[in-house]
Amino acid sequence: MTLIIHGEPGSAEGLVAAMRLVATARGRRPFTGHSAELVRAMAGVASAAQGDDASADLHQLLGAEEPWSSDRQAVAAIAAWLPGPDHRSEAVHAALLVPLGADEVDVEGLHAARWLAKELGADDQTVRDVEATCRRHAGRAEADLFRRFLAWKTGVDPMVIKARLARHEPPLQTPARDLTELRRSLDEAADGTVGAELCRFYSDTGFLLPGSDGVLPLEVLGSHDLHHVLTAYDASPEDEVYLAVFNAANAVDGGMDFLAVIMLQWHQGIRLGVFDPAQAELDPQLLAAAALRGDRTTTDLCDRSWDYRSLLDLPLDDARHQLGIPTGGSVVAGGPWDAQHHLRP
Repeated sequence: MTLIIHGEPGSAEGLVAAMRLVATARGRRPFTGHSAELVRAMAGVASAAQGDDASADLHQLLGAEEPWSSDRQAVAAIAAWLPGPDHRSEAVHAALLVPLGADEVDVEGLHAARWLAKELGADDQTVRDVEATCRRHAGRAEADLFRRFLAWKTGVDPMVIKARLARHEPPLQTPARDLTELRRSLDEAADGTVGAELCRFYSDTGFLLPGSDGVLPLEVLGSHDLHHVLTAYDASPEDEVYLAVFNAANAVDGGMDFLAVIMLQWHQGIRLGVFDPAQAELDPQLLAAAALRGDRTTTDLCDRSWDYRSLLDLPLDDARHQLGIPTGGSVVAGGPWDAQHHLRP
């Protein structure tokens, strides 16, 4: 989603146009409601980032009237704005946010996203898996999404992960010494440090340390739990989604497979991993704000070579400053970490 902030002239327009085309199911339904609000929120992020150069063209894409006479004309415009294959794939992934973010499964929007991917010659594997999952033709697609999520997090070949899961083995073993060392670091962390806040995160939420029995491996969840602490996104289902949007915008090598898994799991309530799924309402403005925060963070927090454990002894504010993370999130300094607040009236 860096296109919307740092792309070349026309790239933000191409991305917003792709989102609008999916929101209207290729011009076959009105540009209204939650999906239109999300497209306008993302366009607002682009306008704020790119200034007057993008504002005029973006404004033309956001009105109630269709800006194109046909879906083919729309694809031609998007292709002209986004001549490169990587940019086209990124636009399709951003457009996938629209049907994923709907309050109910948006089959028409998912089909439009898959059609758009094919027309642009973009990778449509994630779109096909998501569409199959939401249509409940799910077994193989769900497994494929989850495997690619694990591969993205760990760097382990997807076929190796597939073989391990088929044998009912963990996708990656957490050495006992690594878990012991993390527990020691958290127990000894000084007040005000990243480690102390991560310790409080586990204590408040009741979550077990990654790599513990029944929990995903440390290499999968260790940095993710620290992302909560660094970005101040809570552990509720809606904040899991906002953090995933942050990561997708921040990750250099893309994080759409991760984002798709999280949105299906925590927004649509479709079980894809080892956790019980949940359904949560999403705010389009907060989704857009999470994308902006992720893009403006100067360190790729999803880079597997990043030594996140080296931050545990740093003061939390210093670590956020060092990583270039803009202010935001939902947990105020010293406030509780609460995985259940969305369930309360």
